[in-house]
Amino acid sequence: MSFEKAFAIHAPPEAIFEALERELGEAAPDAGGTFEVLRRDPPRAIDLRVTIGGMPCWLTYLIEPKQEHTEVTARLTPFGWRYLAFKIITLGMRNDGFEIPLVEGLANLKAAVEGAPRAFAGDKPDEG
Repeated sequence: MSFEKAFAIHAPPEAIFEALERELGEAAPDAGGTFEVLRRDPPRAIDLRVTIGGMPCWLTYLIEPKQEHTEVTARLTPFGWRYLAFKIITLGMRNDGFEIPLVEGLANLKAAVEGAPRAFAGDKPDEG
């Protein structure tokens, strides 16, 4: 099962791809998960293998220019025996652990590119 979220971002695809690359470069390996870049297709897509809650997942960002904005779609696909066990134990009813990181990631990407405040609860607002 895949989880997918999309955001409209008011920036060119190149700026969005650059921001994704920057975020990956700044990601701390001890931040509770791991990732590996599998494929880059600048400025249209980036494919990752990530670990969320101990479960391996494929994460794809698709960047598509539209007339008024650029649409960025994040698709997360968990796989492996741990995910299968999780689905069985929760009867397939606990997906928020996968959907929330997608929304937070897209909101933070939008904020990074458009200059708006970040949405992730762990980020502290700038003090001025």
